Amino acid sequence: MPLRNLKKLEALLRKAAAEKNLALRGVKVAAVVAEALRQIGEDPVLVGGAAVEFYTEGGYATKDIDMVAVGGYPLREVMNELGFEKRGKDFINRQLELYIEFPSECLNPFEKSDELDVNGILLKIISIEDLIVDRLCAYKFWKSSADGLAALLLMEIGKENAQRLKTQAQRRDVLDALEGISKIYKEGFRKKLPQKEVTRQLKNWLTLK
Repeated sequence: MPLRNLKKLEALLRKAAAEKNLALRGVKVAAVVAEALRQIGEDPVLVGGAAVEFYTEGGYATKDIDMVAVGGYPLREVMNELGFEKRGKDFINRQLELYIEFPSECLNPFEKSDELDVNGILLKIISIEDLIVDRLCAYKFWKSSADGLAALLLMEIGKENAQRLKTQAQRRDVLDALEGISKIYKEGFRKKLPQKEVTRQLKNWLTLK
């Protein structure tokens, strides 16, 4: 099914890709893609690094955009119309230097999303608590100190619901990682430690597990 208002969507996508503010670039691109996918009944959710980038206002940088949506032929057709080619796990728009992946079809049943108004376009984004827990899982189980740092940066914002965060961390068996990072954060904030030292402490915690 040809996309309605394709020229408008293409123009919005070009404008979003040219956004200089890294904290906004990912959500603006994702919002255009979400608007297009709604034409086939999809309502994708922004997750992953681009979500971290938005919440931390650019404190975490990435060029990749991850969205949760049902894959298959209809999605592929929409992405092709928007100028993306499927290459491995990614949809790539080489002209605009955009990389979008759809790693899963939906959020887990116990996860939730929030809504953003991106220049009049609705975009769903994974809740900050579930995003922190997702980063904690990568930190603990994949030994990724970069994801530990991302979780710390998200917690530094102070917008999460502490009780829900704890509940979600228990559900995913990363309560120990949450407590470890909370301790590192408090220590780093109190002593005003440089990021290099905070990263060293994050790596050190992993060696103890």
